Amino acid sequence: MDEISFRIFRFDPSRDAEARYQLYRIRPEPGLTVLSALVNLREEQDGSLAFRASCRSGICGSDAMLINGRARLACKTQVAEAAGDGTVTLEPLRGFPVLKDLVVDQSDFWEKLVRVKPWLIPGPEPAPERERLMRLPAQQFDELSRASDCIFCACCYAECPMEGRHRAYLGPAALVKAYRFEADPRDAGSAERRGALDHPDGVWRCHHVFRCTEACPKEIDAAWAIQQLQRRLAARHLRLKGDA
Repeated sequence: MDEISFRIFRFDPSRDAEARYQLYRIRPEPGLTVLSALVNLREEQDGSLAFRASCRSGICGSDAMLINGRARLACKTQVAEAAGDGTVTLEPLRGFPVLKDLVVDQSDFWEKLVRVKPWLIPGPEPAPERERLMRLPAQQFDELSRASDCIFCACCYAECPMEGRHRAYLGPAALVKAYRFEADPRDAGSAERRGALDHPDGVWRCHHVFRCTEACPKEIDAAWAIQQLQRRLAARHLRLKGDA
């Protein structure tokens, strides 16, 4: 493959007045991923280049970034695929403060996730002597299982137009995790999550643009999961109205 250019966002808030783009040239080997190219650049050309990475296998989600304007995992993106016009542009995820170069501060993302209590909240019945079994039809279990595949990469968060306009919005990742436990028959935490979910900046802020579903590297239908939460809450409102 011919030489290609990597145009990389550079910014260190501790010493830079404004961001810039730096150009690097590489001659990629077949099968080279964007993440491997970044590692090579840092080791061979510029040791100051900052980015996150861990497993290199699409499991940890830490290497999410904008690749030619789209939120993607660097470890799952081939350079040959990304360099259509001979240039690969790398930028930090949208919607996050930049710590340095391609590394962003995800504190807001994690805080929103904690607000939906993404863990099993058991009911008041005595704990079983053994494990708590999940009894669901196969289709419902598959839907719940897919929601469990989220790797917290925040690609959906970066692509969601409502996140860009309403910073208080919980965002698709948090809502997918909320759905995973709301759909679990062993869980009894709906009342504890309701304050965050049944809120203008909870499920009702979603306008179903489906960018979150398109961006997810694990092919989770986040928009569908949010719709299920909306239906559950709408049904509850109708019940309460009928009882009034």
